[in-house]
Amino acid sequence: AVVTAVRAGDRVASARPATAPTTTPADSLTALRTAVESRSTVVIGFLDNHGTSSDRVVDPLAVEGGQLTAHDHRLEDVRDFPVHRITSVRALPERETPARR
Repeated sequence: AVVTAVRAGDRVASARPATAPTTTPADSLTALRTAVESRSTVVIGFLDNHGTSSDRVVDPLAVEGGQLTAHDHRLEDVRDFPVHRITSVRALPERETPARR
């Protein structure tokens, strides 16, 4: 589990641009729906309940009712992310994209 978390963090760090762009909720929804349809892995900027920002490598599965359901590579589990807490969505470079489960 520790190795998986470290590798997910390494993938995020390698995909992080010099300045992290933010997206509007509408842009995030569009990007997430596109990722669901294309079955692509993305990096999302996410604010937790305490306002702490983190980047997550995820495989989006569905976007419904203001929630993103996605496989989180750090936790190696499926979880829900409230879309209003997603600050950015960006594609993971192809060479960094892990095999889809």
